[in-house]
Amino acid sequence: MRAKSLSIGTLFLTLSLVLAFSGVVTQAAPKPTLANKSWQFKFKFEAPRPIAVKNLRGQVEWFWYMSYEVINNTGKERLFIPEFIVASDKGDRITAGLGVRTSVFTAIKKRVNNRLLESPTDVVGRLLQGDDNGKESVIVWRATKHDVDRVSVFIGGLSGETAVIKVPNAKDPSKPTEAILSKTLQVDYFFPGAPAKPDAQEVVAKGQRWIMR
Repeated sequence: MRAKSLSIGTLFLTLSLVLAFSGVVTQAAPKPTLANKSWQFKFKFEAPRPIAVKNLRGQVEWFWYMSYEVINNTGKERLFIPEFIVASDKGDRITAGLGVRTSVFTAIKKRVNNRLLESPTDVVGRLLQGDDNGKESVIVWRATKHDVDRVSVFIGGLSGETAVIKVPNAKDPSKPTEAILSKTLQVDYFFPGAPAKPDAQEVVAKGQRWIMR
């Protein structure tokens, strides 16, 4: 089934993936400022790790998870409302957490043995000031059933910086409309080889950068 339209976020996600995986450089989208124009949370994270969890039918399902900690040193209490999108060079676009059962988080928490770890839903909300009030959670998504070589994780909700751009108006090209982009952290990984199971998959960090999306 072919989608009728693309949202602004999807449009720039698709564009950034095409450019990142093809080596093309463009100035199509604005870039974040070098000096932060707005508040920004401190964000620490670990590389993706696989975990197998049985579903209600007793079948093994594979998931990937990334542990992280978010800290608010912005000068005031703020809301933490993250958005995690996982995309691959094979065209996958996954909203992390969507369709992931509670039992998966339970299995992850048992493995990492961290009593401070909050579920992806419970971590959303007020983020108090200071390192001692940081929150720890995980980004979780279902493993694809096909082989991928490169994966990008887009992390939104970490900054208050935005940019307004003009986008084409499908109904009247002479009257472009405005769209708001937000500062987003893009983290890239290389998944070499084609192992039979995710637990045999090597994960290589390929860098990170801030983009407007």
